[in-house]
Amino acid sequence: MNAVDTGWFRTLARLGVIAAVLAGWQLLSVAGVLDSSSFPSMTATMAELGRQLTDSDLWLAVWETVRGWGLGLLIGCSLAITIGTLLGLNRFAYLSVIPVIEFLKTVPVIAILPLAIVVWGATLEMKVFLVAFGVFWPLAIQTIYGVRAVDPVVRDTAAVLRLRGFRKFTTVTLPSAAPFIATGLRVAAAVGLILTIIAELVGGARGLGLSILTSVNAGPDRLPATYAFILLTGVTGVLVTTAFVALEQRLLHWHESQRNLAAKAA
Repeated sequence: MNAVDTGWFRTLARLGVIAAVLAGWQLLSVAGVLDSSSFPSMTATMAELGRQLTDSDLWLAVWETVRGWGLGLLIGCSLAITIGTLLGLNRFAYLSVIPVIEFLKTVPVIAILPLAIVVWGATLEMKVFLVAFGVFWPLAIQTIYGVRAVDPVVRDTAAVLRLRGFRKFTTVTLPSAAPFIATGLRVAAAVGLILTIIAELVGGARGLGLSILTSVNAGPDRLPATYAFILLTGVTGVLVTTAFVALEQRLLHWHESQRNLAAKAA
């Protein structure tokens, strides 16, 4: 087996890239290429991040962000999967509603943020609504197409076997739609986290976004804290994506796409 294809080599390569980026950041800061009034050094940022990690206020902000993201994702995805499944199973309903869904999915979520602030203010409800609205439309479309994308051979086989109703849904329709839904959930999780940070950063709701905004407004002396919070949001996004990828691989281990990935990784 080629060493490049092994898991440990890929892990070391990724860690090496991260180390190189951090080292380059520090080198550019020390050399004066990066303006210290706009870009703190890597060491100063990491030191501030370490200090923040011992502060209970940071973990409270993380909790507020995760709570808003989780509730919004749960509500938006539940509605999207339910409604998308119903529309996918009914051709007349699909043809009637899909133009509305295609239109609403193009509405920028940031455009409805002022309305959400007027209705709910800088609250958890505002964040939940924004996240639910943002993740609903793309996931609903993924679910609709997944439900309608049953292989013709499988559909004909189900007809010959006289599969109907719930049994047909669980043995034919759901397995066909599962990969589409899983991909939509993974994308929705990342998008939902971005929308949560935006709601906090622009709308003023409590969380990591508000921590970034507060540190920016505190002046140049708090610049390392600003970058520390930004790095933390990035790490949170990576953890969310990694968790959903692992969950997808575990739940869809029977699917051809996951078996091919497992074979390549072996």
